[in-house]
Amino acid sequence: MKMSSFPKIKNQKNENIFIFDFDGTLFRYDLLIFYLIHHFFAYNDKFFLVRSFISAYDQGLTSIRKKIFLNFSNKYELTTCFENFSRTFYVRYFLRKKLFLFFKKLNKDNETVFIVTANYQELVKAFLEENDIFERENFKIVGTELPKKNQLSHKKILKGKFKAKKISHLIKEKKIKISDIDIYNFFDDYEDKYLCTLARHNILVSIYNRKKMKFFKKNFNAIFYNDFMKKIS
Repeated sequence: MKMSSFPKIKNQKNENIFIFDFDGTLFRYDLLIFYLIHHFFAYNDKFFLVRSFISAYDQGLTSIRKKIFLNFSNKYELTTCFENFSRTFYVRYFLRKKLFLFFKKLNKDNETVFIVTANYQELVKAFLEENDIFERENFKIVGTELPKKNQLSHKKILKGKFKAKKISHLIKEKKIKISDIDIYNFFDDYEDKYLCTLARHNILVSIYNRKKMKFFKKNFNAIFYNDFMKKIS
């Protein structure tokens, strides 16, 4: 994939910051669901997982997710579990290839890049490291914290307004004004509308949902991911 024309769309005055959602954006589906399927077959928790997913119908997936991983944190070293899972050969085939190559090039060029995800930070980190992408000064993974052993409550899942607050805080740490940067925001979900308020360029990756595109185009002047990729190809 050629990207030689990318500098043409870059603002020469302002610094550029690139924000990527992970699940549904860089990765086509929810990586955490893939992990739970892997866990179902790799560990002796089948009854617990089946019962949890059945109760998710009434209680909602978010609350069940918290219950599942509070339980797991007391039984397993989850960081090691995530690393083992990330070595399974088939998972990388669900990456959104063109966008992932663009993301890798930004990292190679030492651009400022954030992955901001509701997923567990340690899971996304393990997956990316298995694909030879490591955190550095200008690349950070921001996600939900894993519960610790014997912890009684789960930290808030990083989504919606919490994502936007976290990015605002990280930008303040760099001592840069929002008005002095161009933020490119790659996203796929309605909850990412809060991040859209910070970004100058919003790129919707959910390419088949016209209703969603209409909403984000009207309110945030978003463009389709495919149209953005044509500009830089």
